[in-house]
Amino acid sequence: MPRNFDWLLASGSGTRGARFWLHVAGGVLALLNGIALFFYLDPPGGSRKELLSESVRVQGEIVAARAKSLRLGTVAAKVRLASSESADFEAKYFLPKRMAYAAVIAEIQRMAKASGLQERDAVYTEEPIEGSADLSLLNSTANYAGTYPNLMRFLYEVDHSPMLLILENLTAAPQQKGGEIATNIRFRAIVEDEPAPAIVPAVVGQP
Repeated sequence: MPRNFDWLLASGSGTRGARFWLHVAGGVLALLNGIALFFYLDPPGGSRKELLSESVRVQGEIVAARAKSLRLGTVAAKVRLASSESADFEAKYFLPKRMAYAAVIAEIQRMAKASGLQERDAVYTEEPIEGSADLSLLNSTANYAGTYPNLMRFLYEVDHSPMLLILENLTAAPQQKGGEIATNIRFRAIVEDEPAPAIVPAVVGQP
């Protein structure tokens, strides 16, 4: 009899232990399911819809940034081209001050001789260009005598001159001599001051 009673006690204790561990396992599974459900309904990085929306937004920003970079590259290329063309224009047409007067006088005389106009008198003046520290205008005002064809040929020479001579004003009046006209023409040329040479300080002890 004692042995049977011990067996029943042992059997009851094992059943209670199994139930305990079943309850523990069920609780753990319930907890895991709850955690999984939480991450499914509200994942840390956002829902699938939110992530998709964020991805679309980021891709849009990338496309916009690439387009802006392309535009900036195009603008930079145009600025470099404009700077290069501006430098070429200045080197070709802006006259150094030390040679401006002689060059303008020589070119006007060449055009007058090629066209047959006779220069009567000429006045040369210089005035600064507002807003520029190193540029000025060389004005040439002269009276000429000749025929209408002479004047037309003179204007042709002006148009094809390698020098930038701006024809600012022209007046013409017929004379009593057969077919002759008196003309007053004013030109302008752009003069550039040359930079002063750099002064290198002498070093003591060197020749």
